Amino acid sequence: MKSLTFMSRAATRHARSLARVLLGAVFLVAGALKIAHPVDFHSDLLAYDVPLPDVVFRLVAVVLPWLEAICGAALLANVWTETAGAVVTAMCLAFVVMLGQAVMRGLELTCGCLGPEDEGWFDRPGVALIRAAVLLVGSVWLWLNPTENDPSGSASSGRRETPDQLS
Repeated sequence: MKSLTFMSRAATRHARSLARVLLGAVFLVAGALKIAHPVDFHSDLLAYDVPLPDVVFRLVAVVLPWLEAICGAALLANVWTETAGAVVTAMCLAFVVMLGQAVMRGLELTCGCLGPEDEGWFDRPGVALIRAAVLLVGSVWLWLNPTENDPSGSASSGRRETPDQLS
């Protein structure tokens, strides 16, 4: 019975590492592609036809890509994972809301998710909404699970458990 508990903890640790690396890579690449083309990203944002001042979209076009890249790098480097996970979760929620309203309104646009080079079926609002929802689920799961930086697997204990102690 002890080995089953150890196996499930090991599987959770591996799944968490995989989710962290995948989310980190997606956000690092998405941010970097938008950093290189802020004017194109600004145009993509305007296509969402949300009644906000242009200065908001300009600010988002400049700040959001850097935030994505920094959070992606933090997740990949396994530093500040709790903070990066919370920020990534908030960004994914915002992406789902923005893409959801675009789909509900029937807007034909490119989502701007992966920069100006990403045009085609993968960048359509419906597909991007599904992609954002999957990222949201993964980021929530990652954020709600204990950090892997703590050798014990729990935030409250500073001592390491051996496999025979796990039960």
